[in-house]
Amino acid sequence: MNETTAASSYSNPVRQLLDEHEAFRISCNALLTVLERLQKEGYRASITTSDYAMMLRIRENIREHLNVHLLKEEEVFFPRLEKLVPQGRIKFLYLNYDHEYLRTYFEEFCSIVSDFENDRVPMHISVRRLIDTGFQIINNLLQHILAEDTVYFEVAEAGFSEKELEEMGKEMKILEAKLKEQDID
Repeated sequence: MNETTAASSYSNPVRQLLDEHEAFRISCNALLTVLERLQKEGYRASITTSDYAMMLRIRENIREHLNVHLLKEEEVFFPRLEKLVPQGRIKFLYLNYDHEYLRTYFEEFCSIVSDFENDRVPMHISVRRLIDTGFQIINNLLQHILAEDTVYFEVAEAGFSEKELEEMGKEMKILEAKLKEQDID
């Protein structure tokens, strides 16, 4: 890959979002494995140390999704994409509502992790809450990603010039750096 191609793929907004989606799919699969085991074990199920470590990793991955990825979509990608699609604003409201549901499920997931960390509720209640909320996160996040990957990204790559894609990509990287800097402070 030459330097021009490397710079172009680095700033391509579709590539950025697709790469982030792949990371979220991996987290969903890890969570799904634990949820299926807990569901199978029923009332006797308990959250192990490795489950807890995975929950913390997923919490941070989803936090990244909500604090960076969704904002990159909402503030940079969707507004421009809406202009390419007839009645785009109306069609893209679905994705924004979807983002709000994902934020709600994530807040519940954080609450479950916090309750477990601080031993605020019995184990069987933490397990049940984790199963219910975890499946909601997985189902909704994977459906959301599928919709974006199969429809919206194709529209973007076909509808924007290389220059427009590069501009969006740079804006996304700047926004991401700014959001991560705020998160550190």
